[in-house]
Amino acid sequence: MEKPAKKQPSAWVVGLFALPFAAVGVGMLLLSVLPTLYDWSRMQFWQPVNATLLAASLNSSRSSKSTSYNVTARYRYTVAGQVYEGERVAISGGGDNVGNFQEVLGERLEQALSAGQPVQAWFNPSHPSEAVIDRSLRPGLLAFKMVFVVVFGGAGVGLLVFVLRGGKPFKPLNQQASKAVAAGLPGKLERIPGGVQMHFPAGRWWGLKLGLGLVGALFLAVGVLVPWEQEARSDMVPWLMRLGFGGVGGAVLVAAFYALANSLRVQIDHKGLRTERRLLGLMLLWHQVPGPEIARLRVVESYSVESNSRRDVYYRIEAELRSGKKITVAQDLQGRKDADRMLASIGSATGYPIR
Repeated sequence: MEKPAKKQPSAWVVGLFALPFAAVGVGMLLLSVLPTLYDWSRMQFWQPVNATLLAASLNSSRSSKSTSYNVTARYRYTVAGQVYEGERVAISGGGDNVGNFQEVLGERLEQALSAGQPVQAWFNPSHPSEAVIDRSLRPGLLAFKMVFVVVFGGAGVGLLVFVLRGGKPFKPLNQQASKAVAAGLPGKLERIPGGVQMHFPAGRWWGLKLGLGLVGALFLAVGVLVPWEQEARSDMVPWLMRLGFGGVGGAVLVAAFYALANSLRVQIDHKGLRTERRLLGLMLLWHQVPGPEIARLRVVESYSVESNSRRDVYYRIEAELRSGKKITVAQDLQGRKDADRMLASIGSATGYPIR
């Protein structure tokens, strides 16, 4: 009696997983990064003016792991005989602990207030009521925000695009009728005249790869949330923590996203080999090789996953060319048995040596 086919994961499961990532990244981009860049660009055309401080203070907010600082001020300035008051201190409002920008600025303003000295501000010539004391862009803070935009937003939006593009029927590379000769694998292997064609769609082993992405996201979050108050000092521990956890976590998250979002189409027959590697449906890499250039096909171990005492090994099939170059023609094959079975099917249909 044949075993019932495994049900494919519903698109909404992947979509629900992707939504928080996309919301964080897109929200940070639209509500923080882009407004900051816009304000910085237009402030480069503002004019300097001497301002008299009416109030200035450096405020701190302590937590169990770090201390955030926020500078507030109120100042008066005159433009064309008209007196204005402003409260904007820097481009980005609110507090943070990225570098020592807030501390340095706060101490400078408090000292100027105590000494009764004026400070330089910048006003908008078109709307003189708009002014700011410090118009610095702060690359460190911007880079901190871009981590969320690129990593979290990129992963979330990419998965949502994958979900929206899902469910479309596979269009064979060769339009002639074909017959499936292998089943139960992460892709389709179909016989065509003189060979086979294969399609390994995005979303293969989606549970495994989403789990890997979550692990990467957790490591990245640990690296990003390491306290920044030591940044201006000689202590290298926070930087090593960021590099270790953040770097590894980011790399794992990007790798998991690529593994989940890429697809592979292959056609191999006595005339040669053609492969198309796509990411979210967009062409990423392709190869076209004449048949005489193919030396052999072989199974190679790709990666393994361990949980408790169980170790699952995944394989790929490579076409080794006479020049020594290797091209992947099948991937994500769980277990040597399935990999050998697919290799035998390809070899039988194409006549290329297998090993």
